[in-house]
Amino acid sequence: MTTPDEFVVHSAEQVLRFTRVDQWDMLSEARKVQLGFNMGVLALGLGLSKEDSFVALTDAREGRTSMAAFRKHLQDVIAKSKIVVDQDKLSRPF
Repeated sequence: MTTPDEFVVHSAEQVLRFTRVDQWDMLSEARKVQLGFNMGVLALGLGLSKEDSFVALTDAREGRTSMAAFRKHLQDVIAKSKIVVDQDKLSRPF
């Protein structure tokens, strides 16, 4: 059985992986759903505020912030939480 920590690490890797695109609309509908799901896992697992999680996601989705800025925000949150991500997993195509 996978521990909750593994789920949080996996979700961190997935949100960073899916936010490599230049614009929200470059993601397929399936990837948008996966990004939202993994953002939820990350938010719950790290106890993130609404502003650090769903407001940031909504801002990226609605174009109020760039995907690059959203990704940087996520990188900062993940690093602050001392989560170590596997760079090979981040670079996999999707």
